[in-house]
Amino acid sequence: MEGAAAPAGTWVLLVYTVPAAPSRKRATVWREVKRLGALYLRDGVCALPEAGAARAGLEALAERVRELDGQATIVWNACLSPATAALLSTEWTRSRQLEYAEVAEAAADLLRHIERETEHHAFERAELMSLNGDLARLERWLRQVIGRDYLGVGDPAPITATLTRCQAALDGQAALSS
Repeated sequence: MEGAAAPAGTWVLLVYTVPAAPSRKRATVWREVKRLGALYLRDGVCALPEAGAARAGLEALAERVRELDGQATIVWNACLSPATAALLSTEWTRSRQLEYAEVAEAAADLLRHIERETEHHAFERAELMSLNGDLARLERWLRQVIGRDYLGVGDPAPITATLTRCQAALDGQAALSS
């Protein structure tokens, strides 16, 4: 799905302010902006592609800002200049593709580790539990990336296939240790 990008003018903006003290309030909002995958236009102004899940995420974040004694305004169907919209689209695509690449690399590393270790020995129960925990974390991470890929710019299928191979290898080791 390479190259998918939001057309000009199809962005949702969140304009917010949060009290400077305590700093944990600002950190809470910043973490949520990052979790949603929003892009900052400037301090206190972030954007997401116009999509149902993006809208819901920004609405929830705006409510959270208000709970933290801040102010929040959501701008639907923001009419951005073509140049700004193109820059946002490019950055959006790049950010999502980087996230997919990071998950893919971590999944490949886990698979290599499992394969390398199974050549030398059968896994003990504790090691199997640890590796299954690592696999669960990678699956959760991939779900999060897919969840914020509102434009579908990435292809999770190869990563899912790698994770499936990890699971199969761990299942095989579990069967050996039973």
